[in-house]
Amino acid sequence: MSQYDLVGLHEFLAHTPEKGIRKTLIDQNLFSEAHCSLLLKVAKTCTAEDFAEHFENQSFPKVRMTNKESLLKEKFWKDCEKILKERGILQPAPTGSQKIAA
Repeated sequence: MSQYDLVGLHEFLAHTPEKGIRKTLIDQNLFSEAHCSLLLKVAKTCTAEDFAEHFENQSFPKVRMTNKESLLKEKFWKDCEKILKERGILQPAPTGSQKIAA
């Protein structure tokens, strides 16, 4: 079980307009255009559960990566975690008492 709400993160990435995500995340110092493109590519390729697994294991689904994206692989998930927490997008996982029944 992850310490973060990764299903919620996946839903945010999958359903928020790409332009808004790019405007929020890209800062050229820590999180580049290539970071953002790869994050969106992974989110759109995977189910929420698969996305969470890749995030936790710092792995990637079978996606075609550009040269710039390939160069980021080693630190990609750590960079994502840092920027998403900094921007308030990555939230702690809800505990059993915080879960809301659908």
